[in-house]
Amino acid sequence: MPKPFKIIISSLSVMLVIAILSSIITPLSTSAEESSAPKNLIPIMTSNDAPTGHATASSVWVSGDGVAHHQPFRLFDGDLTDVGWSTSQGNTSGWVAYEFDRPVVVNQYALMSRPWIEQADFKGESPKDFTFDAWDGKNWITLNSEMNITDWKPNVKKAFSFTNENPYTKYRLNIINNNGLSGFTALGEMEMYRTVTATPEPTALPTPSPTPTPDTSSGDRALLTIELTTGAEKEYDLPISEVNTFLTWYDSANGSARFGINKHDNNKGPFSKRTEYVIHDKILTFEVSEYTAQ
Repeated sequence: MPKPFKIIISSLSVMLVIAILSSIITPLSTSAEESSAPKNLIPIMTSNDAPTGHATASSVWVSGDGVAHHQPFRLFDGDLTDVGWSTSQGNTSGWVAYEFDRPVVVNQYALMSRPWIEQADFKGESPKDFTFDAWDGKNWITLNSEMNITDWKPNVKKAFSFTNENPYTKYRLNIINNNGLSGFTALGEMEMYRTVTATPEPTALPTPSPTPTPDTSSGDRALLTIELTTGAEKEYDLPISEVNTFLTWYDSANGSARFGINKHDNNKGPFSKRTEYVIHDKILTFEVSEYTAQ
């Protein structure tokens, strides 16, 4: 076990000590990419039925002591070092499922092989051909199909995305073949997400620019400058009431993922109104510069 790290301060001045500590200790920060990462919809499970939802499987491997250690909830317990879930001895195909308490939209999932342990074939036991299915109340509907997935590595997530806008209560991973192990098929962790993709605004055909219509809004105005995570910068000249509406939307934890901004006199093309949409988790910073309309 590593010995504790010990710092001995003898004749160093207080200022020098502060300088050294300041150079060592840095605040924990999160990059824009990390903060916009999708959140796992499945809670950390402590059993097949707790804290919420239900984890089930087509079969479970039973050890020599007669105990089924590899229960399906092991895929959803957040522990990257445990035994994970496994099919029963002699079965190399099967399914594992999670049922939510309410319908949710899932359009991405991630799988992780079991951690490397001595005499374990984590590559051979990992899925090779499989589908991701949703239960519609009568039948399983295949949302995603994968073939020949062979490049498994210990403690490395493999994410799979697909198009789905329909909410379902129950989803499953249906394994058809593993990567060659004859005794069973096993996995370490599984997560499910709903990702939001921005829809690009259609580009209008080039037309002569109409004469700008004066803004009849009364009261103060502001320049709203938005910097996106892509590095792009957007600037809008708006009535202060519309800026306040934007601020209320941005501060709302349960608001829509996108916000429409009226482009007003920057209305190129034969349109009565043009709206530009910004996506909440794509905004890096924004600035509001207020002024009084003359």
